[in-house]
Amino acid sequence: MITEEDIKKIQSELTEEQWKQFVYLLSEPELNRLKKIIKEQTKVKFIGKLRKYITKYIKQLSTDAKVRPETTNLLFQSKLTLKNVHRLIKNKSISDANTLLRSCFENIMMAMLISQDENTYKEYINLSIKYKDREYTKPYQIRDNFGVLLKELDENLFDEVTNDQLNDMLDDLYESLCNFAHSTLMVNAIVELGKEDDLDLHIVSLKQNTYFIELLLYLCLKYLCNSQKEPLDITYILLGWFVLISDIPKEKLNQEYIDKLNSLFHIDYNKDYIEKNKEKNESLINEANQLQNEIKENPLAFINILKEFIKII
Repeated sequence: MITEEDIKKIQSELTEEQWKQFVYLLSEPELNRLKKIIKEQTKVKFIGKLRKYITKYIKQLSTDAKVRPETTNLLFQSKLTLKNVHRLIKNKSISDANTLLRSCFENIMMAMLISQDENTYKEYINLSIKYKDREYTKPYQIRDNFGVLLKELDENLFDEVTNDQLNDMLDDLYESLCNFAHSTLMVNAIVELGKEDDLDLHIVSLKQNTYFIELLLYLCLKYLCNSQKEPLDITYILLGWFVLISDIPKEKLNQEYIDKLNSLFHIDYNKDYIEKNKEKNESLINEANQLQNEIKENPLAFINILKEFIKII
């Protein structure tokens, strides 16, 4: 057993950087233990509860004569689709998961707007209408209208986000999902990365999008059921982010990975696209790097923070 005197002696013989590394190595088992607890608690108390209420609200809607059956059916299908998306993520089927997630996202938005607007509903049921003649059901119009509706779904969650920011967020999400549905170059890149088991960053990004859309489904159902309950603790969104980001292997958090993506997407021909998406990839890498560095700088303080979170949950 290492005594306090032993620790002081070791510290005196090490540089400041070596001492930080030593403390981190000693702390790593405890950090992993706390992370495991947080992951399990988030799964049980947030994700489990989220899905429980999604099922409950869908059942409630199915007997509500005021809600169109098309709305209920689309939201029910979204629930089933999300289950398949999670299964595909587990199997690292990134392209298929993104394509399905896009369909789920479209169904959720359409389900809500046909329940709120008669003009949208009339276009929705008209299979003969040509795209150029559509006014309410073009994808960009659906996203714009849904963005406005989001404020009504949960004013606390989106209270500091402007309508323009919401629309930009929905557009970016939709565009990234569409890339997997329409771009065979994107599919090729994912296959190449999969050959080297180098999909970690894409899996984290996909999980973030999937949980966000699952949360949207919950908020839509809660709104339609006019439920005043607040069964979910928003703290878990932060904890879930911590778990996802900390799951990225340290060796993948470098410029080499970005350079590999640039090569797969043929930067000479697709500079505009790569520049547009560069910020997203670098942001995720920077967030993960910053988290790793903060833990290494003061692991004991981080352990105390995690312990306080565990007390709360």
